[in-house]
Amino acid sequence: LEEVEPASEIVKRFATGAMSLGSISPETHESLALAMNSLGGKSNTGEGGEDPLRFADQRRSAIKQVASGRFGVTSNYLANSDEIQIKMAQGA
Repeated sequence: LEEVEPASEIVKRFATGAMSLGSISPETHESLALAMNSLGGKSNTGEGGEDPLRFADQRRSAIKQVASGRFGVTSNYLANSDEIQIKMAQGA
């Protein structure tokens, strides 16, 4: 049992899928960020970005997705990320 990693370390590797604001409601988008932040995991903005007002609190998504410079991608948006995903192509 001493070799088993504590749950607090395991959840740091948890991340939501990229779901754009607009494909789900703003409330759901924020709820996912709140839940992942409370666990110590990461939520993903998807290519729809997020409201800059969320950057300063627990509603902030750690992973910011960029797709062809769309949806208000700014230096502020990118600076408020822990991880950046660059979307290279759109599916099917």
